[in-house]
Amino acid sequence: MSATMRAIVITESLTDGQVPQAPGVSEIRRYRHLLDDHTPIEIVELTVPADQAPAYAHQLADALLPRLYYAHLIDEQQMLVAFPHTVVRIRRGGERAIALAQSVGALVGIPAEQMRFAEMWDTDHPDAPAHAEAERS
Repeated sequence: MSATMRAIVITESLTDGQVPQAPGVSEIRRYRHLLDDHTPIEIVELTVPADQAPAYAHQLADALLPRLYYAHLIDEQQMLVAFPHTVVRIRRGGERAIALAQSVGALVGIPAEQMRFAEMWDTDHPDAPAHAEAERS
């Protein structure tokens, strides 16, 4: 596992609109993104020390609105997906864990096309429209 994980959080997903603070967690950048082809959101990217990532994932899970959103932390080998009050750990290639995460997400109303976890190691936003990915390049 790497020394840090990268966290991806949607500002609008947070109960108070504020990214949780924790020692060692630092913001990399913020940018606009289109969710579901038409809903503008703000993405916040953070670095989180790997040894603090599980605790921070639970902190994110407690800060999320009760429906429609998740946040995730990722490195080369694993992803921690924070849903409201729940965290699912996915190892790269872990199809059963991916299916579990998608089931949890469905319980809180997240559309399947927004939970393409297997692709997130290679593409930050696999659900993004093609023109949005081109704009970011």
